[in-house]
Amino acid sequence: MITPLQDVSPAPRPFAPITSRSVDCLAQRHDCHSCDVIGGCLAEKMMAFQGQVDLAKRNSRTYKSGEFLFREGENSTGLYVVKSGSLKLFLTTEDGEEQLLGFFMRGDVIGLDGQEGLPRNSSAIVLETTSICKLPLNHLSDKGKGRGYPKLIAEQMSRDNNLVLMLARKDADGRLASFLCDLSRRFEKSGYSATEFNLSMSRQDIGSYLGLAIETVSRTLTRFQDSGLLKASRRKLEILDFEKLKRVAGSQVSG
Repeated sequence: MITPLQDVSPAPRPFAPITSRSVDCLAQRHDCHSCDVIGGCLAEKMMAFQGQVDLAKRNSRTYKSGEFLFREGENSTGLYVVKSGSLKLFLTTEDGEEQLLGFFMRGDVIGLDGQEGLPRNSSAIVLETTSICKLPLNHLSDKGKGRGYPKLIAEQMSRDNNLVLMLARKDADGRLASFLCDLSRRFEKSGYSATEFNLSMSRQDIGSYLGLAIETVSRTLTRFQDSGLLKASRRKLEILDFEKLKRVAGSQVSG
């Protein structure tokens, strides 16, 4: 069984302003040498043009499960690189329900939909202990974003497009199989095992993202276990037959 996320929503603690006094403290707590995001440091790649690499690297912090990275309605102030851990992005519907928009993990960039000084239309909350590096928008000109920025946008759009197709064309088995296949690829891309990993999100979150009831997610996971596709114990999941899982997922595989 996958344990649900506890409903803990403390007020967000802002990033510390960068001053000569705070730099040393932040540098001690967030050693960039310990960050091994696959593909290299995005802060360095995207902010070198402005000569603000140290600012981005040092303007980082670690969040605990349940903390908000940003909230819907807050003004956008930066992009956020996930150094470790995971988050979920969601918006609140008119009836007060959460609609999941995506899950972000090591190496992902969150906040690409924000524009400097304009309100955000979604919220991001941490699912487990997570380390974040902030790239302030006011130090990040279009010219300075470099070649990697369009690629980040394209990857996000591709993921969103695949999700639309998945929700339109697939049954519960296909949706959940697609989700797990995508997670597997993303874990592998980040340097982790593609077949054994922990699910930081709850079954309720997965259901919201895939357009399924929580009971349907539970039944589908049980059916996958009974058919030998995977093993799930609490948050730990092991894929036993990846090729068969891909066949269930079909041609469009999205997370």
